[in-house]
Amino acid sequence: MNKLTFTKKMTVSTIAISMLAVSLGGLPLSQKGFAEKLNFIQTVNAADVSPLSASLFEQIKKWYAALAAGGPQDVQDVISLRDELAQFDWIANKELIDPIWKKVIAKLPANIDQAELKASLSRLIKAIGSIQSMADIEALRTNPEFRATLKLIAAAVGDENLKMDDLLVFLFGDGGSREGLEGKVSSKLSKMSVMQLIQLIGNSKGITEIVLQAMDQQLREPDVYKISSILKKLDISSKDIRTLVMNLQAKLKKGDAALQALSFAYLRSSTQASTEISENGRQHVYHLKMFGVDIPSFVLKWSKVSGSEHVTVYSSGMVTIPEGVQSGSAVIQAKLVSPNGGPAKVIFEKEVTLTDTSAPEENVFPVAEYLKRLEKIRIALVAGGSTDVNSVLKLRDEIMGLDLGKNQALIDPIWKPIAKKLPSSVDQAELKRNLLQMMQAIGSLPFDVEASQLESIRANPEYRATLKTIAKVAGVPTLTVDDILIMMFGDGKAHGGVEATVRNTLASMSSKELAKVLNSKNTLAIIQSTALAKVLNDTKGYTLSKALSNLGVKPADVATVIHQVKDKLKHEESAFKALSAAFVRSETESTVKISDHGRQHLYGLTVQGVELPSSSLKWKKVSGSKDVKVDSNGKVTISKKVATGTAVIQASLDNFLGGSSKVIFEKEITLVNDDAANDPKVLIQNILKSFEGKLADIKKRFDATTIDSEKVQFILEVIQAGNDSFEQINKVEGPKGLKNEAINKVKKQVNEMINVIIDSLMKF
Repeated sequence: MNKLTFTKKMTVSTIAISMLAVSLGGLPLSQKGFAEKLNFIQTVNAADVSPLSASLFEQIKKWYAALAAGGPQDVQDVISLRDELAQFDWIANKELIDPIWKKVIAKLPANIDQAELKASLSRLIKAIGSIQSMADIEALRTNPEFRATLKLIAAAVGDENLKMDDLLVFLFGDGGSREGLEGKVSSKLSKMSVMQLIQLIGNSKGITEIVLQAMDQQLREPDVYKISSILKKLDISSKDIRTLVMNLQAKLKKGDAALQALSFAYLRSSTQASTEISENGRQHVYHLKMFGVDIPSFVLKWSKVSGSEHVTVYSSGMVTIPEGVQSGSAVIQAKLVSPNGGPAKVIFEKEVTLTDTSAPEENVFPVAEYLKRLEKIRIALVAGGSTDVNSVLKLRDEIMGLDLGKNQALIDPIWKPIAKKLPSSVDQAELKRNLLQMMQAIGSLPFDVEASQLESIRANPEYRATLKTIAKVAGVPTLTVDDILIMMFGDGKAHGGVEATVRNTLASMSSKELAKVLNSKNTLAIIQSTALAKVLNDTKGYTLSKALSNLGVKPADVATVIHQVKDKLKHEESAFKALSAAFVRSETESTVKISDHGRQHLYGLTVQGVELPSSSLKWKKVSGSKDVKVDSNGKVTISKKVATGTAVIQASLDNFLGGSSKVIFEKEITLVNDDAANDPKVLIQNILKSFEGKLADIKKRFDATTIDSEKVQFILEVIQAGNDSFEQINKVEGPKGLKNEAINKVKKQVNEMINVIIDSLMKF
């Protein structure tokens, strides 16, 4: 291809790109999957990115996001047009370019290769239309082919200094004083009234006219834009481009739908929301502006896409949460009703949060920390066996199955003081029923509870309303389920609740005291009751304690309720033992004293850092090497002849909580004979074990194959294993007779294995 022919093709390509930008409203289209466009990958060093690239990239991100917000159909309409343009036959439709080409041909040779022109046109359109990152923009700007092409185009009209940036600035502006074609379209739209803008919805002809007017203005600025200057020198007018655009649109089947989707995305990207907040933050009224002008509410329809059940969204744009709910979040959406018919289209979508500023700040239970501790106990419970797990599950099911109607009297010791304080306007029967249901829900939480299950109880509107009513008569600012959980499990800060109080009590005990607690039927339960009373008396540290105290509910009243509920539950005792064992198991750590050159380990256990007396523990070996011996006192040994031994050991606590023994510790341990490093018998024994292990692996693979070439390879592996063992044995410093005996054993095993393989190979 000669220089002028290539120049001619690239000139037409440049004009075509400009035409394409006009017809699509200035939005680049990528050949890649649209979903990828919303996940822009930055691969260019920030120091190497031009200000133009950064500005253009931000515009493209904004356009893509706005188009995606319109939904999958809008995206598909644009992709369909992209595909149609990619397959468009410019040669068969060459009359479309004739109004422009006749003026270009006067300056360029006529021997143009139309096939090459089409390929060149497609490359340029794809390069600009495939922008997905700043790296793409920089690659486009610095592409040597494009740079050379633009210089050739400039030379054809007497201008030697045309760059790729000039084309990008012509289409998209420079982010400064030169607004480009896209900026002129934006400027024209911003001067229209909202009703005029709304009339453009679904009106592809009206949209095209605005873009063409912007192009006409652009071409009248040859001193500002070099592309305009070149087109002027080629005597290409806005009328010529208008004709080209109109004729092309008439040929395209997918043009109208795509243009409407793109134009609406453009309007969407220029839409902003303002909010009127009232009712102490519980009511938001949303208004929209397009290009800075208010959109009338009667053409908008608001709705909730997702979010909290407490958030209500009205079609007028008003969003509320009810009194008593501290906060709520939701994704809200506004659709613009088209005056030209067709479905309403999304013009705005955003996640919003409403917060009641009049409500005092509530205490927040540290869910993540609690679940982390609970997971440790859950694992320990499962390790205790299915009987323990089933005991806990049965208790949960029993609590859930309690007939609240028949058992309302269970909570009377705390309910009666509360009832005396309630105003006559309160429905006491309903309040008591809700209080019972809340206590039942908290009491029946599974041992493998998830954050979502906790959240459903913490955010339950009936429970919140119940506790809010109680808080008012108790004279405390707020009272929530979180306060109940904090009393039980702590706030993760200075106040550890009943759980931390129990832990601290156990950790402060002596070895004998702890053993006595774990061997007693009732002492641990007494410690828990004492801890609860201590927390209930701390009215400064716990909101629930202050509320109950103000209501006249005493710690003894709470203890009575707990005792009455326990008496109703058949599985409470077994579940308590199972959970207590899991707690102890989760807090148990081992100690070990190593002696006799590593051949003896003496194990002990601590719970909460307190050592358990060895007399209260019973040790045994669960599995492992026969060389490992474990006695009931925790002494684990191997003989002098053994180099190493591994076993799983287990410790049980006798008379756990006054009942049978409970496994509280299990671990795999390894003993290493320190003398083995100098004992030739042990060293040779280890070499032989390693060799036999290699032979066993070869035998396993040999049995699995039917391929003769692999069997031959196994012969070589056997010989190699034998040679390696031979060399290792010879290096051992020890009696010659001991070494020869081991070598003969290796030779025998090598010969036997090779004979097996050869016999297999000889069979036909």
